[in-house]
Amino acid sequence: MAIKAFLEQRQGHIVQSGIPQCSRPTIPGVMSQRACTYYGARWVLAPVRNSTHIVHAPADCAYYGQNVRKKNYLILSTDMNEKDVIFGAHEKLERCIEEAAKIFPEHSMIFVYSTCTSSQIGEEIKWVVEKVKEKVQKPIIPVEVPGFGGFSQSDGHHIAQKAIISYLSEYCKKESTQPFSVNIIGEYNVAGETRVIKKLLEKIGIEVICSYTGDCDADLMQKSTSAALNLLVCKSSGLLLAQFMRERYSIPFVDVSFYGLSNTVNSLKKISKFFDIEHKVEMVISEEYEKIRDKLEKYKKKIFGKKAIILLGGSRIGFMAGAFKEAGLEICVCGSQFGCNIDYEAARFELPSALFIDDFNCAEIEEILLRIEPDVFIGGTREWYLAHKFGVPFLVFPQETKPYACFEGFLNMCEDLFKEIHAPVWRLI
Repeated sequence: MAIKAFLEQRQGHIVQSGIPQCSRPTIPGVMSQRACTYYGARWVLAPVRNSTHIVHAPADCAYYGQNVRKKNYLILSTDMNEKDVIFGAHEKLERCIEEAAKIFPEHSMIFVYSTCTSSQIGEEIKWVVEKVKEKVQKPIIPVEVPGFGGFSQSDGHHIAQKAIISYLSEYCKKESTQPFSVNIIGEYNVAGETRVIKKLLEKIGIEVICSYTGDCDADLMQKSTSAALNLLVCKSSGLLLAQFMRERYSIPFVDVSFYGLSNTVNSLKKISKFFDIEHKVEMVISEEYEKIRDKLEKYKKKIFGKKAIILLGGSRIGFMAGAFKEAGLEICVCGSQFGCNIDYEAARFELPSALFIDDFNCAEIEEILLRIEPDVFIGGTREWYLAHKFGVPFLVFPQETKPYACFEGFLNMCEDLFKEIHAPVWRLI
């Protein structure tokens, strides 16, 4: 009976047409692939340069939050213990903030996180922050992200955006607009992608001031208020910030994507239309495509028609589904850990007949692998070794090798797909 009830609950999350039920709590008892809101906030805030990050929690939370996208970031902890849980640890947090400011005087700002333990006992980190601000003499931004504060890491993305917004509201004034300048919002410089996007935009005469948060610090945040346009590449981790900057600093934003040739070309055309420089873009598009054409065709011939499963985080599944489809893959299953209706609608537009699955778990992944028998599995590191146990080639995303953005990135992606699918090891199975 319990299994029957579970299957009935999951039925709406796995659909062959339309979009699945989403943005809901995980069904109790299911080993979900989701992370907590605290980790979602770390995903957004960890790359901010010249900043101190203090976690008001047991040391485990700091250990969990130090590694983001396979990169270690410095993170400090108040190391709450049993005595702190019983009697409170306001004074301990206050001392930690003051000590951290002395140890890292070169850092421009301090982020203070509250997680499950400190939030459960009612620790008021905002009160502590206000108390020590004058002593520290630098911006201190509270980030309240207990793991139970949302359904998934996606809620942490929103809280992190609000933390950045609070900093901008208090410390960053509107500067005079620089012509032909943009900020990129929701870009995290995975495998050097920010550099590739900047390089492409510079070719059409556009300067990137700040990339939130892949290339970001306090100075760049201040300069970002002078941008003429914001480029929103990830709605889950950037929409609130883009909307705020539009209202506060009168900076409009457009949705763009630099994954896949079609998305990249369409995004360049959107940007060029805004700045009235269409004549430059066509030439750049032609030049960039010519550079990769011969190699790209070679790889696409080898991966064309291969069956694929795509199980990603959430907010970019529409763009990525389009990019992998453009590479020639036949996408049979598309899923997300924390996608919302907008994400699934974008993905469904690209994949009208694929099976969609929300908040997938290991048991369901195993069943899909047995039934579909894909040629390649594209997903996060949690699914990596499971796929290999079933003898299925796996491409990890976000990637750990080379940038996948723009023209050269699309070539890199196709090359990695070719190498994974046609690796000699699979002949032994």
